[in-house]
Amino acid sequence: MINPWTSLLTPDLAEALPAQPDSANPADTRAATVLIPLPALAVLGLTGPESVKFLQGQTTTDFREVEKGRVLPGAVCSLKGRVLFSFIAIPDGENILLVLPENQIEDALAHLKKYAVFSRTRLDHAGMALAGISGAGAEERVKSLVGDVPAQGRVIKAADGKWVSRTGAEPRYLLGLPAETLAAEWPALQQNTTLASENLWWAADIRDGLATVFAGSRDLFQPQELNYPALEGVSYNKGCYTGQEVVARLYFRGKLKQRLYRLEAPDTELPAIGSKIVAEEKSVGEVVIAARGSAGKTELLAVVKNLAVHAGTLSLEASGSRLGVLVLPYELAADKEE
Repeated sequence: MINPWTSLLTPDLAEALPAQPDSANPADTRAATVLIPLPALAVLGLTGPESVKFLQGQTTTDFREVEKGRVLPGAVCSLKGRVLFSFIAIPDGENILLVLPENQIEDALAHLKKYAVFSRTRLDHAGMALAGISGAGAEERVKSLVGDVPAQGRVIKAADGKWVSRTGAEPRYLLGLPAETLAAEWPALQQNTTLASENLWWAADIRDGLATVFAGSRDLFQPQELNYPALEGVSYNKGCYTGQEVVARLYFRGKLKQRLYRLEAPDTELPAIGSKIVAEEKSVGEVVIAARGSAGKTELLAVVKNLAVHAGTLSLEASGSRLGVLVLPYELAADKEE
């Protein structure tokens, strides 16, 4: 399926979108409503009466909670308990929407369809366009789109197929709308907003400590290493799913030698996904996601060995830039080290 943003976000326009609204410009203050097109995200839809049951046996997430109306992150794992695909689960009646990276959607469909043949569920690349809404005026804009403002970790769906969810610690919202209506609604969506690039969305994800697994980091990390339990993205009492034995063994008997950290570098050039982090010229971690932060710095989430973080000698291998450790917004169990 062609990305619905392709015809609207021409290369020139996409290049011109600012990474961060300029707070020094009166037209781009924090009071503005910021609209963030998200062409790097797509939606996998599951329809049918056994959609929840199917996902309960395939993912780390407790879909009994999603069935109650909650919006939760999660992962599809390999038999070795490593994350193949991460997602945000959006409840839609008896159906489920999974928000994934666009560069993962076809592989995720092919993978899940292999296991869905005996379940009453249908999997499709849902025709949805996604955008972020943030800023002090976000609530009013959300009300105008779906009639009300969703609570934290909830979703509101409008009769015309739009939906809005609120996730993360910051007041920001994820908007989904049918791809076929995007072109017609684009002028109204833009009205009285400041357009920003996807970087603003990923920077907020980094501050929230929410790691998205793109194609470049598939099958590298276990869900605990990405801090998913702290975000209710892993359930240890939901029953079996692919990779569950390895994930549970790490929880009950294992020692977590590395995990997700929020880091900062002075660089203005973003490190690629999978870029090496080193300490004393030894590889100790890999970048999961990076974005431009404030004051020209780079913020990133990376899975790094705990001992190396505590030693305080981290740097990016490619640039040699030293890395500082920033605070995450959630509590973690004490690191288990040898």
